[in-house]
Formats: sequence, C-alpha cells, structure tokens
Amino acid sequence: MSRRESALCNNATHHARIAGVNPARNIVVTGASGLLGRRFAARLADMGNVTATGFSQAADRLVPLDLRDAAALKDLLGEVQPDVVVHCAAYRDPDFCEEHPAEAARLNLNPVARLCELLPSSVALLFISSDYVFDGNGAPYAEDAVRRPVNLYGRLKVEAEDLVLRRDTGLVLRVPLLIGAGVTWEGSGFIFKTMTQIRDSRPSVLDHAGIRFPTWTNDVADAVAHLLEIEARGAFHCSSLNGGTKYEWALELAYLVGLTMDHIAPDADGSATRAPRPGNTQLNIEKIMSTGFNRFTPFRQVARSVLQQFSVTGAQKGSGQS
Repeated sequence: MSRRESALCNNATHHARIAGVNPARNIVVTGASGLLGRRFAARLADMGNVTATGFSQAADRLVPLDLRDAAALKDLLGEVQPDVVVHCAAYRDPDFCEEHPAEAARLNLNPVARLCELLPSSVALLFISSDYVFDGNGAPYAEDAVRRPVNLYGRLKVEAEDLVLRRDTGLVLRVPLLIGAGVTWEGSGFIFKTMTQIRDSRPSVLDHAGIRFPTWTNDVADAVAHLLEIEARGAFHCSSLNGGTKYEWALELAYLVGLTMDHIAPDADGSATRAPRPGNTQLNIEKIMSTGFNRFTPFRQVARSVLQQFSVTGAQKGSGQS
C-alpha cells in the first residue's frame, strides 16, 4: 500500500469513529499542513469524513498531494468523490509571488481552475482568499467593492475568485493577516516572527504604515464551518474588529511578556518589500454577521493563548519553549 493509500485509509478509519459524523459527506481540505488548513481539518471533522491533504510539510493523517500536479489532483478527487472542497493551499508570501510569477500561478491559480473543471456542479467549493485583493485606499471594503490589487499575489487571488464565483456552489472567504498556534512555536507565523524580532536586541524597524487586522485561525475555521452549515454561496469576509500597524501589534506582544521595544523603530514609510503592500484593507464583516456568525477574538486574547501554549517569556532567548 502506498503512503497516499495508507493516509486515505487512516483518515477514513479515524473520522468514522467520531460521534456525529455523517459518513456520506466527504470533505477535502487542501493545504492542511499549514497554520489555517490544519485548523480547518480539525474543525470540520464533525461535519463529515475529512480528507486532509498536504505537500511541503505533509505529516501523519495527511494525504500527500502536490496540487501543481494536475493528474494527481484528478486522481485524488476520483478516489474521494468529495461533496465539499475547502481550498486554502497557496504560496502566501507576496514577495515570493512577485519574484516567481510563473511558479506562483502554478499553485495559487492553476489548481483552482482545475478544481472548477473537475468538480461536478453540485460540489461546494470554498476558496480562501485575501484582503490583498483590495488596494487599501477605500476601507472598509464590502464583499462587492471594486478589487484593485497592488501586487501579483492579490491579482492571482482575484482571478481565482472569479473562477470560483462562476460556480453555482462557489464560496469565497476573504481573510486578512492570520494568527494562531502552529504545531511548533517556530510554525506560529506572525506571533513567532514578531516575538523573535522583539527578543533580538539588535536595532531594527517594523512597518508602521499599513493597517492590519490579525485574525485567529480558530475564528476563521468556525466561520468556514458556519458557512458550510448554512450552505452559503458567494463572497464573505471574516476579520477581527481592531486594526493596527505591525509595529503597534508588536507593542502588544512586548507588553504581554514584559519586554521593551526601545531597539525597534516604527517605519512610517512602510518596510521595503519586493511586492507593494496595500495601506488599510479593513474588511467589512456585516454580511457574515447577518448570517448569525459573531466570533471575533481580540488580538491580546489570542496572543496570550499562543504565548502560554509554548511557554514563551520575555527573558528567554532561545526557541521560546521551556
């Protein structure tokens, strides 16, 4: 039995044992080794039989799948026969996308086109998009606001959104900067990277121009489950309520662990990056709230939870794990 066949078998056996599962509902989650996809796979397990796929960081219970391989994707869909596909696999670094446009399209756009081609019209396809589809000059943005991305990452998201929204069962969820706990402290994204900079005594700068709305992956996973439960269609936004610059969010983290930020200067011009960044991409969340969803956890509460999970303190200079 191949590794892929074994993972498929293990997933089916594991989820069939969960109380309340509807075994007739097959759910595929792509990018399930990532910060967000991992939460999706866990959260949706009580809604059906979840097949979680991963590639660069494939682990136990993940079905290995390179989404850039059209034949492999077709084979997996044929084996699983999904009723729902939640697609969140992507290159998430705008600078990488800007520097490698062909490769960025291979993962951030082509698999979406392939999914739309292969999936029957009855299959719900939920695509995770980004606030970077907007230019940052007209916040807050409603779902039907004009999309004017300022970098390739955002342009690819726009093209992918259009493909999904042409489907009767297409669903797009736009999210901003994501925060949460990874499998390891080093895999905990924005919080880990920012804390690493705070704990490094060397002088540095942090962006103090772009307004960001860090949003908990657990909240987004609940939003996805909610939208699937009510069989929503079209575009929706999920975002935390409070915005700030990366420098301001670093101040919050420094406060939580009792560290100074004297060595970090606010960069009011915005940090130099290969790909341009939009200014304020606040997402209007009235539409999703009107459906009954109302979970938007404050940054400090999420950050405190992640720091406590990995026993991170201000004095510690290593990995942040005790």
